[in-house]
Amino acid sequence: MKTSQNVLVVDDDAVVGRSFDRVLSEKGYSVSTALSGQEALNKLDRKDYDVVFTDIKMPGMDGLEVAKRIRDKCPWTPVVIVTGYGTAANEAKAEVLGVSGFVRKPLTPEIIETITRKAVLKKAATAPPQERSETALEAQSEVAEKESALKNIAHFVKTVALLFAAPFLGLAYAVALPFFGLGMLAWVGARALARYNAPKKVAVFLKNVALFAAAPFVGLAYALLLPFFGFGMLAWIGLRPLVKRLNRSSRTALQSRTT
Repeated sequence: MKTSQNVLVVDDDAVVGRSFDRVLSEKGYSVSTALSGQEALNKLDRKDYDVVFTDIKMPGMDGLEVAKRIRDKCPWTPVVIVTGYGTAANEAKAEVLGVSGFVRKPLTPEIIETITRKAVLKKAATAPPQERSETALEAQSEVAEKESALKNIAHFVKTVALLFAAPFLGLAYAVALPFFGLGMLAWVGARALARYNAPKKVAVFLKNVALFAAAPFVGLAYALLLPFFGFGMLAWIGLRPLVKRLNRSSRTALQSRTT
């Protein structure tokens, strides 16, 4: 059964802890708060946490000391510094301590959710197997499932794109094929000419290429002109007897005048 990830927020300002609780509880996290560094260490003695958020400036033990003790006691537990005193010196000290993050206040709900999720996943990836919580492993598994789903979506989009592109690819292939064939023919002929180097064969080859290239246009011209040629032949066959009769009538009339 899936359980929620455990989050510990260490801050002497109770409002900060309530803000984390309000945001993360809606996302399925179990949020605990501590008002001091010592209270946080006591809670860590009794319970394992997936991530600890701590302020820097607090009465007694400051947040950097809290981070150091947590790292010494539970090196697999991510510690994130959340502070309004985000100086370069404090950030450098936190980096030396090996904290998982250094975030400056004020925080938005989106920032809180994002840094929590990253910290939980980091624990799942870095903790020794015997110390990895079941929930952290489940979070890592969810990420893997999302990545697999994205890959499936990408494959589906690629398949649909190829399906829609297939007619255009076929048309391009049909248009380019004759030119490709002519190019291949020219290449084969050029190789043959280079091999034999015969002027007569060059002339024959060029003649054949010209006839091959002109054949579609000759056929198109024949198809277009054939109806007109047929009408002309029919007209000639019909008019020829009439012309002969007129010629005969003219000769008869001429003979009648002369006699």
